[in-house]
Amino acid sequence: MAKLKTFQERLKTGDFPNPAPWKSEAEVVEAYDSGFPGAFYDPEGTEEIESGRYGRGEDAVRTFGLEDAGKGKLSLLYPAIWKASGSTKIFQGNKSQPVGDCVSRGQTHAAMLSLAAAVLNGKGSWPKFQPGTDAETMGFHPHGVYWLRGHGGHGWSCASAAKESKSIGLIEFQQYPGPLSYDMTRYTTATSTRYGSTRPPREVIEQLSGHRTLDYSVPKTFEQVRDLIASGYAVDSCGSEGFSKSRDANGVSGRSGSWSHSMAYCAVDDTEWAHKNYGEPLVCVLNSWGENWIKGSRSVHGGSDYPEIPKGAFWAKWSQISRRSCFAITAVDGYPPMKLPDWKIGDII
Repeated sequence: MAKLKTFQERLKTGDFPNPAPWKSEAEVVEAYDSGFPGAFYDPEGTEEIESGRYGRGEDAVRTFGLEDAGKGKLSLLYPAIWKASGSTKIFQGNKSQPVGDCVSRGQTHAAMLSLAAAVLNGKGSWPKFQPGTDAETMGFHPHGVYWLRGHGGHGWSCASAAKESKSIGLIEFQQYPGPLSYDMTRYTTATSTRYGSTRPPREVIEQLSGHRTLDYSVPKTFEQVRDLIASGYAVDSCGSEGFSKSRDANGVSGRSGSWSHSMAYCAVDDTEWAHKNYGEPLVCVLNSWGENWIKGSRSVHGGSDYPEIPKGAFWAKWSQISRRSCFAITAVDGYPPMKLPDWKIGDII
């Protein structure tokens, strides 16, 4: 078998796919099922992150006293989005990818989740979105940070996205004045290609730098992922694992096929219930293919006590995603412990 080229190796030769825009969720799913490379292996980028401040997940967890924050618990991070924004529409009618921008989607999803947790803990505020834009279902626009991918094709790496999110993080759906002078009210193929092969000018990067990621780290174990999510820090992931297009009665999906894909983690279940029913802990995986690519129950623990998982999400056994590269994203300086509510249905808005 030929050795897979890393992201850095592809950058040297410009070896990236440039597919025709996908017009439906079905086309996106078919492309990834057939081997479209949306996320690239990037060991150099991961090593660079690990060498930075709090770059290793174990250091971040230990330094800020987060050990065992999620041990034995059900830690739901996704409802924080609905509580902070005042709307349950985000992640519920989320548009499917028009191009291979899954990494910027995963990065943006993780950053939004971390921001929401910070806001609920009195750190920062949630912006008032412009009506009549795609913010209603998507929250923040993923193509600002995608413009920093360094090439004109599609696909990226989670490590590079995390690093570049310190330049352009979360940007709002709106009509931007100069120096950008560009309509970002919609999520389209056109916005994805505004920049890429050329880097946005310094003035544009400065204009869009209002909601930058402040820190990121690389968790390597379930315990690190669990404790970071339980402390309000979402995780983006890149890997080759594919999953079934259906969920069981508890919202769990099993491994099926292979996708070179990025997906964020928005909840973790380390309860006795998870271990009894599935033999191990579960992680809730948030996809970027809209709401109809997967069918089946979205119930948590098969009941109605907790808010359902987002429409495009599913629970996965940790053993089935344990090899994925993970990147925890923080919207505050460092990783101060933040409290997540023990959500109930009436607590959302």
